[in-house]
Amino acid sequence: MDIYSLSILLLIGIVGLQFWRLRGIAEYAIAYAQRYCEKEGLQFISLARKTTKFGLHRGKPDWAITYMLEFSSDGETLYTGKIKTHGKHIISVELPVFRVVNTAF
Repeated sequence: MDIYSLSILLLIGIVGLQFWRLRGIAEYAIAYAQRYCEKEGLQFISLARKTTKFGLHRGKPDWAITYMLEFSSDGETLYTGKIKTHGKHIISVELPVFRVVNTAF
């Protein structure tokens, strides 16, 4: 095995590991979004990745990902918010103003 073959094999391994890391982060973000919506009394609809960048946060290199969170507060109206993560750490959750439904009559 020469250095070229070894380099290609190493590159394929690194790409595979990063794909696996991104999937793990996505699964964590989905679970977090579902728990967040349940805690806030919202209906979770979907979570989609908007941007993905590799960068530093507090001196730690990892993937900085912005997700678009779709939810409903009344079961009829769709709202879109943002969840920003760095690795498996939630940096912020930004929701638009939404209608609050009072269920206690």
